[in-house]
Amino acid sequence: MRAFALRFGILLCCALIPLALFAYLNPPAVSNLKEIAQRVANEYDRLLQWRMQEAFTLAAFPSLRAFAASTPETRAERAAVALNELKALVASDKNVREALIVDDGGIVIMSTLDGWGNSLAQRSFVQDALNGKIAASPVARDRAENSNYYAAPIFNNANEIAGAFVMRVDAQELWNVLPRGANWYAILSDENGVRLGDTGDDAARLTSFGAMDGARVARLVQAQTYGAELPFVRATQFERAQTLVTQGAFDQLRAADLNAGALAYQRLLTKPWTVLALTAQPSWSAALSALAAPALVALLLAFGGALLLERV
Repeated sequence: MRAFALRFGILLCCALIPLALFAYLNPPAVSNLKEIAQRVANEYDRLLQWRMQEAFTLAAFPSLRAFAASTPETRAERAAVALNELKALVASDKNVREALIVDDGGIVIMSTLDGWGNSLAQRSFVQDALNGKIAASPVARDRAENSNYYAAPIFNNANEIAGAFVMRVDAQELWNVLPRGANWYAILSDENGVRLGDTGDDAARLTSFGAMDGARVARLVQAQTYGAELPFVRATQFERAQTLVTQGAFDQLRAADLNAGALAYQRLLTKPWTVLALTAQPSWSAALSALAAPALVALLLAFGGALLLERV
């Protein structure tokens, strides 16, 4: 009986060890990560371009142009029509949380919420719009909400910039684009190494891969890049990934730099943002789970082999 048990144990180990190594080194097949990253990046480009074009179209409304171009003394005469336009936008789109107009100095001169008279001059999307560009912001924390801002310049009849139109959109619209699979997840990163979205861990949203240098931190705080209520973003411990992402050196980024099993990336065209598609790092528990059926077969074969040797 002891000899039978010994033979059985040896045969079982000989069958299971190669299976375990194979399962660990060959995780379950996933969809093509590069195709996923490309598809998601294309969807983000479409979303951003649509919202930016919408902001540009709304900024050209005659009522908004007339209000922004008027002098402070005459604005009251044109305020009602312009405000109704802004309120109609917010009422017709559940994702738009606020619409506002700033003057050429970045001061809020009209809003669907409070805050009239506040300065947004330090915000990058306002600066871009006042310099004649259509702008989209990263996810920012303001008014106890996570949002994206879209802004466009407002021109007067002399084709001079009189102010800017700004709309604040619920960040969930951006997050809804980012997918997750049974054995893969995705991250949307900006040029500062901040995760604007992460379907692998919701708590990792608006955290950086690693610590930022002092000059970058000062610039982001000054511009309130991630919102007035989030002057600093929390850093995680992926320092090499942080360095490479901020350098734009994604071709040097390895899956191990993000504690992942595999990685693919695709840059956006509209913004200096990047979609990362990743698989989880292989683990013995996952490998053993995948071995359940093969292990049963190995057990039966080992038992049969031990019986056969017992009779020889």
